Amino acid sequence: MEPEGPGGTGRPPDPVWQPGIPSLREYLPSLLFGAALPIGVYFIVRRQVSSDTQALIIAGCFSVGWILIQFVRQRTVDVVGVAVLVGFALGVITSTLLGGNAYVLKVRDGFFTLLFGVACIVTLYTNDRPAFFYVSRYLSAGKDPVKVSAFDRLHDLPLGRHTFRTLSVVWGIGLVVEASTRLTLAELLPTGTFIAVSPFITGSVIGSLFAFTAVYTKRTQFWSSTSGGTPDPGSGDPGGATPPLPPPP
Repeated sequence: MEPEGPGGTGRPPDPVWQPGIPSLREYLPSLLFGAALPIGVYFIVRRQVSSDTQALIIAGCFSVGWILIQFVRQRTVDVVGVAVLVGFALGVITSTLLGGNAYVLKVRDGFFTLLFGVACIVTLYTNDRPAFFYVSRYLSAGKDPVKVSAFDRLHDLPLGRHTFRTLSVVWGIGLVVEASTRLTLAELLPTGTFIAVSPFITGSVIGSLFAFTAVYTKRTQFWSSTSGGTPDPGSGDPGGATPPLPPPP
């Protein structure tokens, strides 16, 4: 017989939410339509237009179109979508003011990555909670007040504060290196070559940072210390759940 939940609904009570990394399946459409598709569009339309700038703008319109479609469907735009929209608009305006300069369009994403990497480090000294914490909380908890409160409690613990500060330094340095590399290659390489190799650079760095996060939090037993030994329904572990890893920005 199925146990009754609150109010005698006949449903089991909902498991306690625990911070964790978003499902890849949830973000796969955004990766395909917001990142992979514009790259393909660039190579398709480049021979049909007169300059790299025009091809980059056309390709960027597909990312903007996907974000607008998501807004119409969900009535919300996430922080990544806002960054893409602002970056695209600033890139087009700046490129136009510079007489059709393609460089600013190639590095618009890298510029925001550089700013966030610097913010991860600087906010360690200017704020009680670093920028890395807020982005991690947003990706994990969204705007749900209960989930946000649960995530905040992670930082209130001594181990939580130390963990987020360490990850902020590592991610900050890694993102600055990644962005600086792309900004340099955007100047040295032809546009087509840069567009082709840029995703591999980003994927390698982000993958390495994520791997470090996984190993570091497992070694410090961060989640075991912050979970409070709450049993995980269906896990078969009476000693407590092992929450998933924190999301990268």
